[in-house]
This record gives sequence, structure tokens and C-alpha cells, in this order.
Amino acid sequence: APGTPSMIDIYRRIAPRLKRTIVFNGDTDPCVSYEGTREAVRRVGFAQMEGHAYRPWFFNASAADEELMRAKPVLFGPSLALWPAGPQYGGSVVDYEHGLSFLTVHGSGHMVPQFRPRAGLHLLAKLLSAEPFAPPLPSDTQIASMTDSDFDRVIDKWTSTAKGPPFVADAE
Repeated sequence: APGTPSMIDIYRRIAPRLKRTIVFNGDTDPCVSYEGTREAVRRVGFAQMEGHAYRPWFFNASAADEELMRAKPVLFGPSLALWPAGPQYGGSVVDYEHGLSFLTVHGSGHMVPQFRPRAGLHLLAKLLSAEPFAPPLPSDTQIASMTDSDFDRVIDKWTSTAKGPPFVADAE
């Protein structure tokens, strides 16, 4: 309706007032496409932080308790397992100034706590702690100056770092 602020206006107004603002979508949501949300966050107009372009984030896929596995509804946490799987791909994240971040939750629709509870718990922990989801990447200029072998080495090291503390807890 005319005069009603859009979500873009709301993000623009609240992000500078908060320590951290996370806008997220599941990447398989058939009702609310993450592309629209991603574009809305981009249109807020805050500068993307150097090295904080779209990059993967990981979470610790710890083992679920046997009692939980027996009691849970079939559609709750379909990827939960009785054995730990270690760091797993959680989705992608991009960070903007004023503590605004947009991220996707891989393999979930808009009911992240139901379909990806371990990733959702990690997301909540990062929101409350204000810790980053992933380390920054090298700048475009740095990447452009790398040889193929330098690039491979840097990305391998980045991935190992992104899968460990403080980005991924040992047990959540």
C-alpha cells in the first residue's frame, strides 16, 4: 500500500541500529525464492565488505540422540543421523556494512528449523554471538594476480579454515 515501508526500507533502517542483522532463505524454497530476498538485501544499498562476497559457510553435523531419532516426526530434520558427519556445507553468505548479512541455508525451504535443524542452530548461534559465518576471501585483485597453483593453495587453506573454529564449533 502507498506509504507502507518495504522490507528494503526496514532493513536499511534497522541494520545500522543492531549489532547484527541476518536475512536468510532456504535455497530450495518453492514459495519464497532466495533470489528475490537476495536482491532486496542488495537494494538496501550498503556496500559489500571487502573479501565478504558470496562464499560458503559450514556447520558441524553432529550426531543426533537415539531418543530424538525415535521420537521425531518423519519430516523433522530429514538429514539427522546417529553418527557425526563433521563440517558440512550450510549454504552461502555475503556480508554488507552495518552488520547486514544475507545467507542461504542449503537444502531447506522457509522452515529452516524443521528441515535443517543443525544448520538452523548454527545460524542462531552466529546471530547471538555476532561471530562471522566464514572467513573473508582474498580480494579480486589478489585473486587476479595468483597463479593457478597459488589459487588452489589459497582456496584449500581458506576451506580448511572455514571448516574449523571459530567458524564451526566442535560440537553444537
